[in-house]
Amino acid sequence: MGDDESTMSKYKNFPLDECAALVERLLSEGPPGTAFFQKWTCGGCGARLTGGTPNKLFVEGHCEDCGHVTDIRKAGCNYAIHYAVGGLASVPPKGSA
Repeated sequence: MGDDESTMSKYKNFPLDECAALVERLLSEGPPGTAFFQKWTCGGCGARLTGGTPNKLFVEGHCEDCGHVTDIRKAGCNYAIHYAVGGLASVPPKGSA
């Protein structure tokens, strides 16, 4: 693959600004505990990567497989949303930590 822009069509990647606007809206309108994780495609090996930092978008992404640094501003990105609904996520904690 090697060309950041050619990976944009293999996965559903969108311009970084569009993703930023959408995740801001999702966080403000979603239930408490909602989180997103940025996803991008490595411009070196084509691996699909998910960032490990919740609720933060980056302009570059490092691939641990091949070492390539992808310019997400050019290649685009997407995100995975984690909604905290039901189960333990909706039960307020008891006591103090």
